[in-house]
Amino acid sequence: MLIIALPLQAPSKASAKSQTLSATSAAHSGAASAVTPHAYNYHYWLSPNGLSTSLSGQAAPAQLPKNAGEVVAVIPWQCVSWHALKIPAFSPFTTQKLSAVLSGMLEDQLLDDVSALHFILPSNIRDAIQKGQEVVIGACAQDWLRQATKALQDQGITVQRIVCELTPTTHLSTSIQTTDQKLGMTSDLGASTAQSVAPVLHVLGAPSAAATAVLCSAQGVIQLPQSTSDWSAFKALGAKNLKILCEPHWIQSTADTLGREPSPHNVSQRMLAATQSNWDAATGEWQQSRSLRFWRSVQRNYSALRHHPHWSLARKAFISLVILNLVGLNAWSWMQSANLRSREQDLSKLLKETFPAIGLVVDPSLQMQREMRRLQHARGQSAAGDMESMLATIAQALPSNFKLQSFNYSANELKLIGVSKDLVSPLGQSNLQKAGYTVRGENMVIGGQTVPVLVVTFVDAAK
Repeated sequence: MLIIALPLQAPSKASAKSQTLSATSAAHSGAASAVTPHAYNYHYWLSPNGLSTSLSGQAAPAQLPKNAGEVVAVIPWQCVSWHALKIPAFSPFTTQKLSAVLSGMLEDQLLDDVSALHFILPSNIRDAIQKGQEVVIGACAQDWLRQATKALQDQGITVQRIVCELTPTTHLSTSIQTTDQKLGMTSDLGASTAQSVAPVLHVLGAPSAAATAVLCSAQGVIQLPQSTSDWSAFKALGAKNLKILCEPHWIQSTADTLGREPSPHNVSQRMLAATQSNWDAATGEWQQSRSLRFWRSVQRNYSALRHHPHWSLARKAFISLVILNLVGLNAWSWMQSANLRSREQDLSKLLKETFPAIGLVVDPSLQMQREMRRLQHARGQSAAGDMESMLATIAQALPSNFKLQSFNYSANELKLIGVSKDLVSPLGQSNLQKAGYTVRGENMVIGGQTVPVLVVTFVDAAK
């Protein structure tokens, strides 16, 4: 997996009226459109399994790794504003009609032209609208997103998914994973859909600048004021289940300020958590076909099944089942081989007792058949493969009222002239095969006329 962080442009004049907007909603103002796409430099991460990174760096689009698997573009949290809306139910439900409804509802909250925005929708929006539930909608500048992804497309890099760096803590958000490098253990800081989702406070930023606190709650993603004295206005910060994720260089200062021990969460972990989100911004002009989305879902589920800690018990159970089956098959094969050897030994003993003249027993079954034929011939009896036996056997397979005109016989082969293979029923052919005979149809020219010939051959395995 190739994770690409889309470049963040310098924020300008805020364009939102709503207090729920991100402090950097200036990305909606269109300032990014003045930047040449090819001038972008992208931070990127390579992940072999979606749970850890093997390589990270920064490069121009032409220098980004190729053939690294699924390509996921991450929108910086500063470029997305989040809005909690209660959308009235409408029918029929179409993407075009939904966009028109959202444009009308968000027109009073944004100073920008709503048509210049790209909406980021939750996957359960249809059900939420029908149930009358409040829905959180994301929005970013469409021109900025188009230019940031066009630079990648120009270099042959197809973005398969577009996700947000930080998302509201609804039941759609990904569970956030943190890894204790010292203990080598993984703990899940998120919440499942069956439980209440805890708000998350992210403390991030470069060590050379002031720390930035971003609160992810059910209402959206909000940048908190620099002064912690103003944080009392945010009720989510007082939640008992509040999770505090902090970049390593801000852990101590955050613990001193808040009086609570934060969990380390670096940029790589934040990007990996973003790729596990169900908020997919690859809609509209960035949307791929249904078949590509299906295979992408299959690949993602396979990767999760193979690598995710939540599936460790299932993987162990599957491996145990495979081993058990292999052991069982080997045991069954050994028992069958032992049974076969025992039967061959019994047959060899019977052959030596019946025909003492046989010195070396190589294949007791074939040698028994050969000796029985010799014994039948010595007593003047017809054996399988003889003309009398073959005529008697083929007569049972032909219709009862059929009269044979002529035939030719040679060693173990009988040709019935004027008889078509179609006269022998499938059941009759099956019985002939079980008795050791093969049946085929031929044509023969007699007196200038072509007549069918049924050739019955006895496969003498004893020879």
